[in-house]
Amino acid sequence: MVYSNPQMDASSTVEFYASDLYRRIYGSGHLLRDSTSMFKIDRVDRSRDYHRLTHYDFIMGSGIEFESVVEIGAGGGWNLIPFIEDGKHCVGYDYSPNLVAAGRQQGIDIILEDRRGLIGEYDLIMLKHVLEHVDNPVTQLRELREHVSADGHLFVEVPGIVKRIPSIQNAHYHYFSERTLASVVEQSGFEITSIRSINRNGYILVLAKKSNEYASLVPTPGEHEWVISIVRRGRRGMLKALVAERLPQPLLGALKVILRR
Repeated sequence: MVYSNPQMDASSTVEFYASDLYRRIYGSGHLLRDSTSMFKIDRVDRSRDYHRLTHYDFIMGSGIEFESVVEIGAGGGWNLIPFIEDGKHCVGYDYSPNLVAAGRQQGIDIILEDRRGLIGEYDLIMLKHVLEHVDNPVTQLRELREHVSADGHLFVEVPGIVKRIPSIQNAHYHYFSERTLASVVEQSGFEITSIRSINRNGYILVLAKKSNEYASLVPTPGEHEWVISIVRRGRRGMLKALVAERLPQPLLGALKVILRR
């Protein structure tokens, strides 16, 4: 599993997200100015809301039964909307006072707190693009497991390493392949029900049932070499893009000729 080093300490992490600095740096600052568009989901023309419906389609397509949902790192709670419309009991937790307030204005039950403030049990716990931001995924999933009902499930969506090398950032502490994500989930006391990679954006989705077994960490043969090849390929791609952007066209053409020799 690829991880960043160094990483922010606990207090810096809280400040980073609670102050909305993360969203200002990484391109979603518009949500702080006007988040209302995020609460409008078009289930008919799904191409418009593809990213915000993949988790819903994946979970509902699994056939699991559940009545209560909690999302950790919920923002304003927009990922919960399709479940709310289905009549599920939904709660979200987030660091950002601005996004929590926006969600509450839409009538969504959002709590200004992180996972440590979680109370009670839920049939489904969701982490959509959250697990890559935590310092110890196994430890935190094990803590969340205590709040999953006996027959409940965990849903996780993360950016996979294959197509997300260009998006490496200090806020992402970990990058996963299908195998490493499955390993983390199984070490945390869950049994994989379904796992899928989306070619369109490189995201990985996993649904897992609460289990009484905690898998051991077993190195996957060839995983290290495979990840290294992915990183090297990504670096070459980024270098080519940078060169193409910065070099004048005549010089770029000459360089391509030289590289072909």
